[in-house]
Amino acid sequence: MKFSIEKNELSALTALVYRAASSKNTIPVLSGLLIEASLDKGLTMTATDLEIGIRASTNQVQIQEEGTVLVNAHYFADFIKLLPESIIGLELNRETSRLDITYGRSTGYINTYQDQEYPGLPIDNMEHRFSLPQNVLKEAFKKTSFAAAATHFRQVFTGVLFDILDGGLLKIVASDTHRLAYYSYDLGKSDLSPFNFIIPTRTVNELTRLLDDDEEPIDLSFSNNNVIFSRGNTILLSRLIEGQYPNYEQVVPKEFSTSLTINSQVLTTTLERARTMPTDEKIKIHHVQFQLGEKEITVNAFSEVMGEIEEVIEDFEISGEVDFRIAFNTNYFLEAMKIFTAETDKINVQMSGALGPSLITNPEKDNYLYVLVPLRTNQ
Repeated sequence: MKFSIEKNELSALTALVYRAASSKNTIPVLSGLLIEASLDKGLTMTATDLEIGIRASTNQVQIQEEGTVLVNAHYFADFIKLLPESIIGLELNRETSRLDITYGRSTGYINTYQDQEYPGLPIDNMEHRFSLPQNVLKEAFKKTSFAAAATHFRQVFTGVLFDILDGGLLKIVASDTHRLAYYSYDLGKSDLSPFNFIIPTRTVNELTRLLDDDEEPIDLSFSNNNVIFSRGNTILLSRLIEGQYPNYEQVVPKEFSTSLTINSQVLTTTLERARTMPTDEKIKIHHVQFQLGEKEITVNAFSEVMGEIEEVIEDFEISGEVDFRIAFNTNYFLEAMKIFTAETDKINVQMSGALGPSLITNPEKDNYLYVLVPLRTNQ
């Protein structure tokens, strides 16, 4: 194998793929980056740890000799990223089992792995189901995936649910049982049969890096227990999380006793200041309390060790039950508010007393909502 390529092109291709390789040393080939040079297909790179796999290719390459080589993905990526901007030459030396790398008058080499045992991506029999714009999927991930659990004894809560309903309505949902975010999008495919699947949040993070901010479609296909996202010369394959996702519609409250409309920027900055109060042994979960009144809202954050912040908000509209205190996880509330503040000046917060789930929405859009469960406190 022998080829030459611009450094920026090589680095960009490597950056797309290498993170799918394993960072553990249990199975060496899974930490590898498979590099394939073909006169017909150009330069193709593949990495997988059997949970996720990424393959991408480019035709912006001069191939002198076809071939395949497997190298350590993370080392190769780190090295290529730091090379000078010039034409990079790569050649496999079969006698020494090294990948020789030439840049200007300088040279280096990387030891190779045996590629006979490298697992291929199971994409030969994939079945296409639907497509959607990349910018829509990217927005949906941004607005939902942060609500998934980092760890949970029910694995479904560590992933993001895709739920396709009758008429082609797609709902993307994430929850850690203390909060829930969901985003709706009409696929425009009335003939699509209802089905659902759950992908790990790691897949969401890697896929978000690959998505562009445009309306070019990304295709979703399935093969065994894997979902394949593909666009152009790039594919990402991910295992699915097995299990039944609970009925999220039952979690979304339908009736409320209090409705609050408030400036999103004011609320966000208030929460940011409240967040500066540290937690201590008495307060395990950082929380903020709201005392709701007809003419003012008092926001309080307290730390026995550090101090207290109390702010008064007067610019709001409220209807229904007032004169009660409600507490929320500060981080959970603030993460959602950063989403809303980026797109609207005002938000609606609908509540059912001090302990009922609250619903947060943008009054100008109906395709996204956030449910936040209040905290029980002793204060």
